[in-house]
Amino acid sequence: MRNILLCVLLAALIWTAGSSNAEASGLCCQLSSGVQESLAGVAAPGNDEVSLQFNYSFTKMDRYKEGGVARSLAEAKTYTKLDGAAYTSVPISMDMMKYTLTAGYGFNSRFKAFVSLPFVRNTMDMTSSQGAMLGWMDMTMEPTSGAGDATVMGLYRLYRNRDIRPTDAVTLGFGLKAPTGSSTERSSSGSLIHAHMQPGTGSWDPLLTIMYTKVVDQFLLQADATYQYTTRNREGYEFGDSTAVGFSGKYAVMKEFGINAGLTFLQVGRASDKDGKYYNPATNNSLMDDPANTGGNSLWFSPGVQVFPKKNLALDAKVQLPVWERVNGIQLVSSYRVLAGISYNF
Repeated sequence: MRNILLCVLLAALIWTAGSSNAEASGLCCQLSSGVQESLAGVAAPGNDEVSLQFNYSFTKMDRYKEGGVARSLAEAKTYTKLDGAAYTSVPISMDMMKYTLTAGYGFNSRFKAFVSLPFVRNTMDMTSSQGAMLGWMDMTMEPTSGAGDATVMGLYRLYRNRDIRPTDAVTLGFGLKAPTGSSTERSSSGSLIHAHMQPGTGSWDPLLTIMYTKVVDQFLLQADATYQYTTRNREGYEFGDSTAVGFSGKYAVMKEFGINAGLTFLQVGRASDKDGKYYNPATNNSLMDDPANTGGNSLWFSPGVQVFPKKNLALDAKVQLPVWERVNGIQLVSSYRVLAGISYNF
């Protein structure tokens, strides 16, 4: 049971640490930014152990929401900015891929530290107005790819009900996301590409999480809350702070196989572009670039499986599905997210 408990503790860690990349167009890419990146967190090291974990995630965004109401692409084309002007550039779909390598070390039974290094690749299809007589023309943006923002994270176990086979535990996580990814990539015209399409955020963001885990027979239950405080980058852009509250459960069907499911509520603040370097409302009519169309609330359902083919080796697969959303303005939102991972302790 203790090994299972450690696995779940790491889940919350990488869930927090994985939020190192920016939210593209507000909620549309919230989960693609790395929330619950570790799937089920199978790489938690024991005392004086090292863990390595590789995760892959793919997020598909091809739906629109205005507030809590579904909208079509045709309706998005008629949406106007706060100043009453019409948007002339609208995203059709966006794919986000992320590859994350995480290394961890167990200093003792209470404290474990981790470093997470992501690589991201984003693609987007757009449509732009050519005027009343010519209509709209579809196009594909040049893909954006590169190293993302690294995260250093620590987990400290505040409480466990007993040393041998604990069934209740409280753990505090704390960390920092560093601006190792580029946030100043430019298009062929020389302008900064959309802030949320950049590989990194350009900001130093502290992270804090607290979690409670409980083991009941073959079930493991967890409740957790995570907060990310965002700061403004050198270009004057600040992503919204985020708070995530989750509840998940895992059932060990057998020693080599387990199933899990969880619910995550996500609240994200609206972004701001103080200096107008990414979005100047006087010259930029892109719906995707406007910070008014960022942030909001959502609820996600995440079923998954875990396989342990041999000692110290684990495989994971999970899908994340939005079950409820309410966004600021109008936004391109996710249809689904698929994750897969492999980990090994030594």
